[in-house]
Amino acid sequence: MHPRNYGPLKAPTGIGVGHSERSGEFVMFYIKTEGEILQEVGYATNGCQDTVVLGSMFTEMIKGESLEYAQKAAIKLRDKVSFGPAKQQACADMVLTAFEAALIHERNCIEGSTEELYAIEIDMECEVEE
Repeated sequence: MHPRNYGPLKAPTGIGVGHSERSGEFVMFYIKTEGEILQEVGYATNGCQDTVVLGSMFTEMIKGESLEYAQKAAIKLRDKVSFGPAKQQACADMVLTAFEAALIHERNCIEGSTEELYAIEIDMECEVEE
């Protein structure tokens, strides 16, 4: 009912998008780092309730943690949902892909890029047949 960390950040250091062209669903993931620590995280989506819940859960897991911890947490979450329903797998993939894209965007900006965000297209979509 009240997802945590939902919405954009002011002055993020990275913005990533996981997007399904087939369905039009997306997750935008925002990060603000200081050194190797994720000081703030946020996300937004037009996906289903499962995507909102997974985004809230994942952002709570990584907020205030190191980038290394967050990347390991993403791998663990992807592994855990791989045994679940296809819909949960697709929703988690969209959230985690957007996080990965935010990390890439931040790295690109450090290297001098002026892109507004980094997007990664995904094959899966939340509204999969069970």
